[in-house]
Order: sequence, then structure tokens, then C-alpha cells
Amino acid sequence: MEVKLSTLAILMLGALIALPYLIPFYWMVLASFRDAATAQEPLLAPVVQTVENYVVVLNTQGFLRWYFNSLVISILTTLISVTISAISGYAFARLDFPMRDKLFLLLLGTLMIPFPITIVPNFILILKLGWVNTYQGIIVPTLAYVVGVFLMREFFKTIPYEVEEAAVLDGATPWDIFFRIMIPLARPALSAVAIYTFVSAWNNFLWPLIVAQTSDMFTVPVGLNFFKTANGQAIEWNYLMAGTTLSIIPTIVIYAVFQRYFTRGIAFTGVKR
Repeated sequence: MEVKLSTLAILMLGALIALPYLIPFYWMVLASFRDAATAQEPLLAPVVQTVENYVVVLNTQGFLRWYFNSLVISILTTLISVTISAISGYAFARLDFPMRDKLFLLLLGTLMIPFPITIVPNFILILKLGWVNTYQGIIVPTLAYVVGVFLMREFFKTIPYEVEEAAVLDGATPWDIFFRIMIPLARPALSAVAIYTFVSAWNNFLWPLIVAQTSDMFTVPVGLNFFKTANGQAIEWNYLMAGTTLSIIPTIVIYAVFQRYFTRGIAFTGVKR
């Protein structure tokens, strides 16, 4: 009984903590089913519910294209960034090379540099390469995910060295050890990094806004600005909330699929076994 009561208390505490985050989410979904006149009415106000908002948003010129752009950019960014994070994390955790620890500290130090500071040099580089208004122009500057390298390094350090020593005795090459042994064992950490990277790439607004010069290259966060006037004073809340609700579907699906691995990855990262 004591265990059940403690579990119930933890669940109630978690619900109270989550409540401030769930109320805006609930209002967003509710407003997406209201018309323009009642979209900003109180949460419990009796209003007419309609799915017309979603029909209008899906038929808005360019919305499906924006969705496609976001999917392409997020998926490619995730695949490449996770690969870089895994290789770099393994190198910093297992390989012995000069100034390894100092280079890792220097890498972590870049986390203190705000992204707005790097916008101008990044854009100049993209401009010189002719990558403005292209997928690579949006993707490449965001591939260096330092947090991913950190998480992978800490997870690889939790794997006993005896595993690699046994593989070496069996004649495995360094690449065999990495791809056939370490990567499968690091699946929880890889899932955690993948979720972080995908959500970050999907929600990225500022950099695609700068690089994308035409509407056919807009992502969903950038394209949602079409549902408000130029000065931002008149916002079509019903359409904006419908578009926003549609925009969060991929992140919910990704988290639902990888939730188990995500939790394990965060729990085991940095914990010595």
C-alpha cells in the first residue's frame, strides 16, 4: 500500500507540474476547431466546433510544400547529425589521441556562444557557396550538434572496456567494433539524440527565415506567419492554431515511437556501470 500511495503521489505531483504546459496546448487544439469570431473565447465557452479550419489550412497555397520541406530538412539533419555525434562521441570516449580532453572541453565551450552571434558569418559563408534558398544552406550550419556529441560520449563511457577487448580477441576490426557492437548497445542514446535533433530542426524558425528567399523553400514555422497580417495586429487565430496543431504531429509521433529508448538514454547517460 505504501508503494502504491507513493506512486500515486508522484503521479499527482507530475500532473501538477505538467498542468501549466498542458493548458496552452489544450487551448491551441480547442481554438483550431473554432471559427474566427470565437477562437479567443474562454476555454469552457460554448462555441460552435468546426473542421473547416483544417480544410482551409491544408488547401492554403504552399502549406503542403512547407510541410514537405520541414520533413526533408528535419530527417536529413537528424540522420547526418546523429551519425556525426556517434562517431565523434565514440572518438572522445574511447580513442586516445593528443589533447583529446582539452579539445572536448573546447567543443563544450562553444555551447556558450549564442546562435545569433554566428548568423552573420554563417550567412556570408552560405552566400559565398551559393547555397542561399537551398536545402543544404538550411541544413549544413545546424549539423554540429554539440549536445549530441556530449550525450554519446557519456553513454559510450558507460560501456565496459571488456566488451571491446573480447571483440578484438575475436578478430574484430575497429569499424566492426563500432558498427556491430557499440552502435547497437548505444541505441537508447542514439534515440535520445535523434529526438532532440529532430525536434530542434523541425521547430527551427530563425535560420530558415534568413536562408529561404522564396515561399517554396519555407518550412512550416516560417510559413505559419502567412496567417497574420504584415504588422502582426490582425491574426487569424483559428487558422494559425489549426496549422500549429498540424505542425506538432511529427514531433509527437517521433517521441511516441522512441519514448522507451529516449528515457533509457537519458537515464544511463553519464552513469557508470
